[in-house]
Amino acid sequence: MTDIVTRRLRLRGFSCDDVSALARYRSDARVARYQTWRSPIDQAQAQEIVAGYREEKPEGPGFFQYAIERHRRPGLIGDVAVQTEPGLDQAVLGITLAPDVRHRGYATEAMTAVATRLLAAGVRRITAACDARNTASERLLRRVGFEQ
Repeated sequence: MTDIVTRRLRLRGFSCDDVSALARYRSDARVARYQTWRSPIDQAQAQEIVAGYREEKPEGPGFFQYAIERHRRPGLIGDVAVQTEPGLDQAVLGITLAPDVRHRGYATEAMTAVATRLLAAGVRRITAACDARNTASERLLRRVGFEQ
């Protein structure tokens, strides 16, 4: 898998070193509020989740989860979910960021980079969804270029 490198971020496959950080931010009530998973997530559950992510292939079709880290401070700060459909002409994106790194443009940078890679690979339609109460995610999707 080729990493996606942006000005400030590296999007990569998950590693075993990501378990504790994933458990921490996905157990935060502010993060889990609008998500579909149950929170809190303990270390054993996080290990299972990361093990599953490590089996996924970005070439699709199916699911792939990018780990997000900063260049200057390596370590997991969030993830971008990608689901590609058979034929690879459609994809669905989702993003999760740890609360302590929000409001810095990282989500916009990560989502834009993944969308750009997908379009370059021939994906013709990218969609995303968010809970109607999650106005921050709605604004993010608009910044990245999604239309309602």
